[in-house]
Amino acid sequence: MKLHHISSSMMFVNTYILMDEQAGEAAVIDPGFMNPELFTFLESCPCKVKYIIATHGHGDHVGLIGDVKKRFGGEVAIHEADAHFLTSGAAMKMFAQAGLNFENVAPDILLKHGDHLKVGSIDLEVIHTPGHTKGGICLKAAPYLFTGDTLFFNDIGRTDFEGGSMEEMRHSLQVVLASIEEDLEVLPGHEDFSTLAHEKANNPYFKAV
Repeated sequence: MKLHHISSSMMFVNTYILMDEQAGEAAVIDPGFMNPELFTFLESCPCKVKYIIATHGHGDHVGLIGDVKKRFGGEVAIHEADAHFLTSGAAMKMFAQAGLNFENVAPDILLKHGDHLKVGSIDLEVIHTPGHTKGGICLKAAPYLFTGDTLFFNDIGRTDFEGGSMEEMRHSLQVVLASIEEDLEVLPGHEDFSTLAHEKANNPYFKAV
């Protein structure tokens, strides 16, 4: 397993390319919306893009999905509850006023909790963690946990957007993620990395209220 990380220059969106070089397959997780370095990397990447996975449907994470699929192929995967972001234009509303236009793209795979995506020998387990959006997910591929905008370093994603819910977010953290026994490296959708053990011990949102 090999992991390549890109932090895009706008909004500090973390994009991850997870690769099995022996199998020649890769998954792009959250391609972002202003991320020329991603295209530079994929042009020279020895692995073929098998999946383009969105941890949720917000435009800062999914804006480039259409362009990545057109240029490099791969099946687009998103949780079924967030699929409408990709097909209705809802994901791009926040960028339209800035003159940024992105193509709508129909998902190839509608994910559910407990699904598994195989990238060569790498197993990506889908963990449904609503709270930031209805279809927010984390992806577990030990030793990594890709948490999107569910879990950040000592913090969580906002719950005041449409489809957000603090009640659902607390359940996602205190029940769903808290039940994971391994101390995984937390790779969030924005900014700094962490570990699950650190977040369980220090993140106030893991504590019941």
